[in-house]
Amino acid sequence: MQQPQIFISYRRDDAAGYARAINDELVRCFGAERVFIDVDDINAGQPFSEIIQRSVGDSAVLLALIGKRWRGEREGAGPRIFEAGDFVRQEVAAGLAKGLRVIPVLLDGVPMPDPAQLPPDLGALAGRNALELDNTRFAADMAHLVREVRGALGEEAAPPPTASAPSRTGRWIGAAVVVVAAAIVTLWQSQRSPAPATVSPARVEPASVPAARVQVNGQWQADVTYDWDNARFSERFTFAGEADALHGSASFLGVARGVLEGRVDGAGVVFVTRTSETSGSGESATAVVHRYRGRLAGDELRFIMQTEGGSSAHVPIEFVARRAAGAAPPASR
Repeated sequence: MQQPQIFISYRRDDAAGYARAINDELVRCFGAERVFIDVDDINAGQPFSEIIQRSVGDSAVLLALIGKRWRGEREGAGPRIFEAGDFVRQEVAAGLAKGLRVIPVLLDGVPMPDPAQLPPDLGALAGRNALELDNTRFAADMAHLVREVRGALGEEAAPPPTASAPSRTGRWIGAAVVVVAAAIVTLWQSQRSPAPATVSPARVEPASVPAARVQVNGQWQADVTYDWDNARFSERFTFAGEADALHGSASFLGVARGVLEGRVDGAGVVFVTRTSETSGSGESATAVVHRYRGRLAGDELRFIMQTEGGSSAHVPIEFVARRAAGAAPPASR
């Protein structure tokens, strides 16, 4: 007998990044066969509306991801949510009509729409108890969401993972892990170590930091492949600051994270971001640190990123960030 599905409803130009992050966590907790997301589960040439209606009918829970543009506001026309052919409207209306547990998920502080802001067949959505999901507390909010989904499916929390249970990226073999980890630490520490005391500070010219500062400020974009299966994301970096200070944001898994401990280091940048990793039961979260070092080469920032913490060992990953379209470096003053 097929187990109840979890249907993720979202508008692509509103919550695509969140939809992918939520999908990946639900797949990890419930299995890919139980989670429906359109980009993975509708093949080219298939009738979109028909597949949507059938998948909603096979589901027990529908998550309606509501961001700032969920209603599909447009200039010179009414919101798309009022159009009968709008797929987001069709998904949510079908879930309400079929008696699914429809859970509104409010993203980054967006308020729940009033009934007057919705078409009649979505009016009941405004009366549903909503969950909040914020990028500043994503792990804790996601753990709460997983618990609510388990309850809606009538399932108990999954048992915590044992020490011998491999994680999705824990495919490394005993001695090889030790050797690789030692090499990684040595490489990373050597990159972060200050210059020996015997090197004269006169070798670093005062003008070098401002020159690099002018070139790194702005927006950058990179396609990043992480060290687990099917994990390729388009990430964005926004840098600002003066002298050797660096602040801004760097996305991880498509969600913007604040730049911490940032500085301009010669011809490049160094900073960290922080995320959290939830346990298999969704009951606890572990802090994870991502350390970035990028070197400027023409119009490219060549990065090495090392992840520390969590339940799995990670190798350093390398990627190249390029200036976002139309984001020219600021002129010298």
